[in-house]
Amino acid sequence: MRTVDLDTAEISNLLKRECYHRDTAQWDLCRAAFHPDASKTYINVAWFNRYEGDVDEFLRTSATMHEGKINTIHSSFYLVNIHVHGRRAISEAFCLVTSGVTICGVDYELASHMRVGSRLEKITDNGPWRMLSLESAYIRDRLSSAFPGPTATSPLVMSNEMIKYPKAYRNLALVMLSRGLKPRTDLPHEDDQVGIQRLFDRNRAFLKGATKRPKHIVLSML
Repeated sequence: MRTVDLDTAEISNLLKRECYHRDTAQWDLCRAAFHPDASKTYINVAWFNRYEGDVDEFLRTSATMHEGKINTIHSSFYLVNIHVHGRRAISEAFCLVTSGVTICGVDYELASHMRVGSRLEKITDNGPWRMLSLESAYIRDRLSSAFPGPTATSPLVMSNEMIKYPKAYRNLALVMLSRGLKPRTDLPHEDDQVGIQRLFDRNRAFLKGATKRPKHIVLSML
């Protein structure tokens, strides 16, 4: 009989491998981390086309936008909590996502600190575990010149348009705007504790047996 410790170790390895496989564009291996029934999956992330939907479309979109080289990296993925209840589990982690960006000919590194929550389900009583969801809440971010020094110049200014975005992901929003995208202003973030509580309460309710899932919203628009 499997123990909670074994389940926790399997889930931890699964979540970390999924990040690595996504960063390195190993899409089949990344897909294998999620439930085989895509209709049971839910992805809601802003760092990639502010995507909200199922895992298959998320990975298809990811693959089309991958530049053929590693750029976005989950530099750290620190699992804080994994709770197992029967064939259901939830996880919470601190995550740092970094990527290189070029704006007006100047190279920068974007670093976003966030909390990531996932719901998981064991396919059969004996396993394996597979992911059902991936959602994020933003803590803070920064945009740093890749070559700081007296010769580095920045064309960036804090415009009125930028001020309307929460401080927790304002630099991420700037990068998205520079690419012609329109980021949302209502993503869960540290100054919106109600939104964060709603996200993680939904996961805890799932652990206790709730079946209601978030509605998928089709978004045209890092």
